[in-house]
Amino acid sequence: MSLTSYLRAAVRRPSLLATGLAQAAVLALIFTARPYAAAFAGLFGIAWLAFLIAMADVRMIRARTQRDTATGRIAELEAEVVEANTDPVTGLPVRRVAEQHLAARAGVELTVAVVDVDGMHDINNSHDHQFGDAYLAGVADRLLAVTIDGDVAARLGGDEFVLISARAPQQLADALAAAVREPVTIDGTPVPLRLSIGICRATGGDVRGGLGRADRAMYTAKRHRSGIAHYDPDRDGVPQQPGVRPAIRHRDRRTARPTTDNS
Repeated sequence: MSLTSYLRAAVRRPSLLATGLAQAAVLALIFTARPYAAAFAGLFGIAWLAFLIAMADVRMIRARTQRDTATGRIAELEAEVVEANTDPVTGLPVRRVAEQHLAARAGVELTVAVVDVDGMHDINNSHDHQFGDAYLAGVADRLLAVTIDGDVAARLGGDEFVLISARAPQQLADALAAAVREPVTIDGTPVPLRLSIGICRATGGDVRGGLGRADRAMYTAKRHRSGIAHYDPDRDGVPQQPGVRPAIRHRDRRTARPTTDNS
């Protein structure tokens, strides 16, 4: 009887390889018999021993290939998820990620800041879209510089961003005001940041309400050219459909001039 617990005659039969127990026997020969190859060669013959070892190698290579293929596919899927959730211009997460972050913190007090770039249309017309993209990337960098552990900065779309933070509203407002005070440099040219920022306190889980109130405060900042405005329900109202802007708000966007006071 061999180290595999098979009789010598049984191990010699090729039909053993077709049984469910063949793999265990072959692996035993690989890991146990190889140090005693000379002895096994005498028992089973060099050719037969080489055949068994080769078959085990084939099985192991096939298993390794399948594992590597699965690992590679998982990596591809992970890369696809990251790409789908990342804005290609700024490198920030997309709106969906911010909404999920806010929704996942049900009951937690958070501060939401909606940031709008003033005069983006003029920037694109005066230069080109590459310049405009660089400007947006500069805004993204300033938002990232403000974030602390647990914060999320994202691009909502177009020229709008959001920052969700555990800090108090005034603390976040002060940090943002300091971050956007200095111009960004594009192709060696300093370009002032002209932003309107709306800030509100929100409870995690209230995605539409939190974003909607911060958005209304942002339009107040735009109209008053104040740079930053905190949400005031008496002044800004409560959206009947949270997160959806009234049509009149779009007129503010067209007529508002870029704000110059970001403090």
